Amino acid sequence: MKRKYPNLCKPITLGNVTFRNRMFSAPMGGTDITADCTIGPGSIAFYELRAKGGAASVTISECMVHPETDGSHAYHLDLHTPGSLSSFTYTADAITRHGAVASVELSHSGQYAGTYLTDKDKKQGLAQYGPVDGIRPDGLPVKALAKEQIADIVAAYGNVAALAKRAGFKMVMVHGGHGWLINQFLLPYFNKRTDEYGGSLENRVRLAREVLASVRAAVGPGFPIEFRMSGSKLFEGGYDLAEGVEIAKLLQDNIDLLHVSAGTYQRGFPVTHPSMFVPHGCNVHLAAEIKKHVNIPVATLGGLNDPAMTEEIIASGQDDVVEMARALLADHELPRKVTENRDEDIVKCLRCFTCMAERAATATRRCTVNPLIGREPEGSEVPRAPRPKKVLVAGGGPGGLQAAITAARRGHEVVLCESSDRLGGILKSEQAIPFKMEMYELGQTLGKLARDAGVEIRLNTPVTPEYAEAEGADTLIV
Repeated sequence: MKRKYPNLCKPITLGNVTFRNRMFSAPMGGTDITADCTIGPGSIAFYELRAKGGAASVTISECMVHPETDGSHAYHLDLHTPGSLSSFTYTADAITRHGAVASVELSHSGQYAGTYLTDKDKKQGLAQYGPVDGIRPDGLPVKALAKEQIADIVAAYGNVAALAKRAGFKMVMVHGGHGWLINQFLLPYFNKRTDEYGGSLENRVRLAREVLASVRAAVGPGFPIEFRMSGSKLFEGGYDLAEGVEIAKLLQDNIDLLHVSAGTYQRGFPVTHPSMFVPHGCNVHLAAEIKKHVNIPVATLGGLNDPAMTEEIIASGQDDVVEMARALLADHELPRKVTENRDEDIVKCLRCFTCMAERAATATRRCTVNPLIGREPEGSEVPRAPRPKKVLVAGGGPGGLQAAITAARRGHEVVLCESSDRLGGILKSEQAIPFKMEMYELGQTLGKLARDAGVEIRLNTPVTPEYAEAEGADTLIV
């Protein structure tokens, strides 16, 4: 089969593991994290959906390696909590059985412990640890980590990596970006230490080097280690791209894939998670520049959802792997559609932040354009109806189109009527606004998917009570 996007579809080998394509599912936090910080069944199904959709790798996020100094309510992996190791094992199984490589992100929040708590008041009772004593912007005191604590944290990274390998994961990602602990040591903005962990770049990189060495010793040679770093901090007190290059060069010895992001949660959230107001691929230049100076594969991300753009990124040698998070929420089948030359069927991410806002508000996950998100345990296949009916849908906006698609996939005879001469509803008006073009495209994509599903579409046809009565449908969806 001649593929439209051959570089995206080309396998890549990292360490001793071969990945089926260059489209990786970047870390996304689960939702039903248990009281004991194990992976709940909803999150297992959530991660499995990315693997079903054809991603080469699916990364679980975030596993906090040292709960003693990091009280974030996120995943923990240990041998003393009932269900901890088994929940990771079942998750690795769920990902692997669909041909994807299971990975887990190893992290420590540092002085921002408790970020993932739904009850934000509980942060007041947590001890916050960072490079130095201080006060967080929200008024919480921060304690400097003692060298003995640092050594314990470094060992914990290796211990948890070994458990992840035991559970069946075939790769680990060390989170060294976005303002979490390792990144706090890299940044002069946070790191004012005067010992061997502070001051010069070589000293600020020391913790990251020790962590990577600990992980490598635990998992052994050939087991892929991905390191996530911010290519540049883009604010005063951070580091620029030139220093980002030097950091990458100092760390590359124990890394199989360098994952280059940007910014921090605290000072650069709109860059770390680009909104619709920011150009697609806004962080690609960071990874492309770093790639020129290291001898390991480099991954990029940042609002990427267009196969033509990501194909060019890899084909031009800017980067080796494309990572996507929200794009694979909007359409978990994006990688499969790319490999099958069905890119016109991709439902693109709108970069609207519904997914992130919902998680912060209710500790669940939702997506504006993918109704499966948050409902994964119910199954991703649309079941056939036991008795087909005739369904009349009034309105060709996104809601009507999605209803028609689902009804048609269930085996019903579906007629969709739209009073105007085009599908898309109110989204038609977004065609004139460049940064909202994907909203307009959503209506067009859903129209194509409806026709492909067998929906009969009647334009310039308002549905009146008389029309509905004459049509004789069993069900009317307005």
